[in-house]
Amino acid sequence: MILQSCNQDFLIRIFYMPYICPVCKILPSSHSLTQVLEKKGIIYYYTCPSQAILYYDVNGIINHYDGVLSEIPENKEWVWIFDSLGFSLIHAMQTNVAIELAKLISNKFSKNLKKIIIINPTFYITITHKMIMSFLTNKIRDIIELNYEKKSVEDIIV
Repeated sequence: MILQSCNQDFLIRIFYMPYICPVCKILPSSHSLTQVLEKKGIIYYYTCPSQAILYYDVNGIINHYDGVLSEIPENKEWVWIFDSLGFSLIHAMQTNVAIELAKLISNKFSKNLKKIIIINPTFYITITHKMIMSFLTNKIRDIIELNYEKKSVEDIIV
């Protein structure tokens, strides 16, 4: 009787299991991308590569992003907050990670991507940004914002 009185949306919320990265399940903080907020129909995601333990794990990072971002409903826009605090030479040297992420976002998740906001830009992030430009679609290039004033997620979403 209880199931008959429940609407389908409610049942989906009860039985829905969000994506959990299998690598991060075993070793938390292996990768860095998480949903931080949904505000006015826009979903905000945050990443800080320097906090990821496996910052060099190309396949794992791509699978993590693909799994997390595949959960975005088609009717919702999303914003990617990229915190480059601590982004150093060792991270910039992971060119395959940057290139494969650029391809994944451009080819699969750009349709409803509203903006990419890079906070706390470092010298190395500006170099990486220039390097991956040729792998990005025009739309993605146009929505990247290097923000030198905002320092945290809270500064962005207020």
